[in-house]
Amino acid sequence: MGAVAAVLLLVAGGTAFAMDQRITLSVDGERSTVHTYGATVQDVLDSAGVALGEHDAVAPSLGTELGQGDSVLVRSGRELTLTVDGESQTHWVTALTVGEAMNQIGMSPESMKLSVEPDKAVPQAGLEVEATAARRVVILRDRVRIETATTAGTVEEVLEDNGVTLGEHDVVEPKAGAEPTDGMVIDVTQLLSEPETEEVPVEAEVEERENPDLPEGEEKVVQEPEDGVKEVTTATIMKEGVETEHVLKEKVVEKPTKGITEIGTKEPEPEIDSSAEASSLNWSALAECESGGDPTAVNSAGGYYGLYQFSMATWQSAGGSGNPAEASASEQTMRAQKLYDMVGGNWQGQWPECGVHLFD
Repeated sequence: MGAVAAVLLLVAGGTAFAMDQRITLSVDGERSTVHTYGATVQDVLDSAGVALGEHDAVAPSLGTELGQGDSVLVRSGRELTLTVDGESQTHWVTALTVGEAMNQIGMSPESMKLSVEPDKAVPQAGLEVEATAARRVVILRDRVRIETATTAGTVEEVLEDNGVTLGEHDVVEPKAGAEPTDGMVIDVTQLLSEPETEEVPVEAEVEERENPDLPEGEEKVVQEPEDGVKEVTTATIMKEGVETEHVLKEKVVEKPTKGITEIGTKEPEPEIDSSAEASSLNWSALAECESGGDPTAVNSAGGYYGLYQFSMATWQSAGGSGNPAEASASEQTMRAQKLYDMVGGNWQGQWPECGVHLFD
């Protein structure tokens, strides 16, 4: 009986020894050894007095059964506020450094310019980091094209980072000190000679305007054109592998003065034969223009009467008596023809507006 008890005690003691497991626990990088009789990750945490927060992470999972010498990793959740190009977002991470945290949220620290070093620790109290996202730019230099992503602060730094060395007279657009922007094209013009600047005339334009009062075909200079002056800077460049003269820039120093020329559009007056017999002229056309062909017409302003709008004086000078508007149409035409002969065919003095219709 005593022997049996001794055996049971030995077995029991052996069983108790087998259940005491040594587990390595790492909490935020601090390692310790936990002795536990439990079988799962949760048992290890309970034995070590570690309570997980809402954003904490543990590996393996809480229900995983452990064996002698296994390890458990615990990372505390912490807030990382990342401001990229002025836009801020807060992320819960379990990473211990900024670089690890960036990778954890799916952003490469190499693709950004950070306000802190990637190996800076992210404390449990949280951390605010400012970042500038890489800009995609294209560098053009003669036949060389380089596409790159950069976090450099200036165009000059972008060129240096990509092995582009500027010559003494090389020209860069945008300027070397400009800040790179997404989609920017940096054009490097390789100059093989020192730029030279000379003044060149700027030919003035001449504006032509129609003038209905000027006889057709005639021209009248209203304002003389005056050429301006511009400064043109040139240099020899390498283009497509060939030395070429190239205009770098132009600057107008004296603006040209535009000339103005009027072009006549007035049609010439029809040639009229003033020696024609009065009876051969178109008196009905004259009457239509003067009075609408009405023998009794009286001018609304008064003083002119009949088909040909006689004044009383001209009517009487042509041998008429009484009021012209009361005379017959035939007498009015006869008096008008007589008046035409009396003035030697100078119809302009009698019918200045409508007299031209005598020759229709």
